[in-house]
Amino acid sequence: MKVLVVGGGPGGLFLGILLKRARPDISVHIVEQNPADATYGWGIGLTESALDALRPAACDVIDDLSDGSDITDEMGFILDGKSMTVHASSFYRISRILLLEKLQRWARAAGVTFAHNERVETSDELAGWDLVVGADGVNSQVRELFTETFKPEISYGNNWFAWYGTPRLFNAPSLIFMNRPEGVFVGHASQYSPDRSNFLVELSPQAYHNGNFDTLDEEASRQRCEEIFSDSLQGDRLYTNKSLWFQPKFVRCAGSWSHDNVTLIGDALHTVHPSLGSGTRLSMRDAVYLVDALIAGGWDVPAALRGYEETRRHVAESFQRAAVRSIGWYESLEDRPPRDLAKLTLEYVMRTGRVRYEEFRRRNSEMMSAYEALQ
Repeated sequence: MKVLVVGGGPGGLFLGILLKRARPDISVHIVEQNPADATYGWGIGLTESALDALRPAACDVIDDLSDGSDITDEMGFILDGKSMTVHASSFYRISRILLLEKLQRWARAAGVTFAHNERVETSDELAGWDLVVGADGVNSQVRELFTETFKPEISYGNNWFAWYGTPRLFNAPSLIFMNRPEGVFVGHASQYSPDRSNFLVELSPQAYHNGNFDTLDEEASRQRCEEIFSDSLQGDRLYTNKSLWFQPKFVRCAGSWSHDNVTLIGDALHTVHPSLGSGTRLSMRDAVYLVDALIAGGWDVPAALRGYEETRRHVAESFQRAAVRSIGWYESLEDRPPRDLAKLTLEYVMRTGRVRYEEFRRRNSEMMSAYEALQ
């Protein structure tokens, strides 16, 4: 049996590992368009529950990914200079390049082969494989080759984002909200290595255009954001890495999840909002479900792909519904500028409907008692 995985991100790599462990006799080949040592972006955060969900599939791999990772169960909120810290889920943070290096090492040890700096452009290039898996991201070429089957629904968020790095260490993942004359500014910050943090800037369309960010190049935007968030950065700078402004692209495949022997995982199949931080988890869990379906189906590919969709689709779509609620919460901030820090914090925590009020209150009883006394 020969399997082609298009895309060497976390989902594609984890899939390759699981496939070879399930059946060492099969051939698994990963094609990746980027160089082996290239990565765009900064760090990745995985919650303890996300790792727990992945661990049964490959305990040693997940333990390796979490080994040495920075861990915290605190989350910081800052509104116009006032700050508050609450207890939330435990977060494990790791640099994206280190995550990929570890997964590549495990994949090679399992017998997966690689081809970097290669792109799949036509359906002819997919011939001769028993199973083809598109793990090639939000702009998936595999998905585009079979749009009539997958029926992708594409939409874009209204808010604008720019992704930076900074030497300022935000040990507790932090959300920074600022009411400015141009509009509402949001910073998403979290440490992912001993000397680096992510710093994602999110702007409403009003703030983006009123701040003239649509006229600024990458360096000018970096300098402007560095100036605006200078208090939170405490004098540290922002770093760029293809840190261009973008509006998130959202994908949902409304059609079948397979075309003959071709299927998709991760962002190629379904995306979530950057604010959820669940893209890596979603793609790696897709890999688990796909391999489980292959095993359950006796490695009969058509039957396995049907089983993959039947067992995974409703779970993945629940994540997407949470993403829609999260998108709406952020995009409505301009219409209801935040004024009260405790109220803002509680609204954020409850925004997707996936966190129970009673559990949050139990872990933050002092903060919640003070908040409830004022209501």
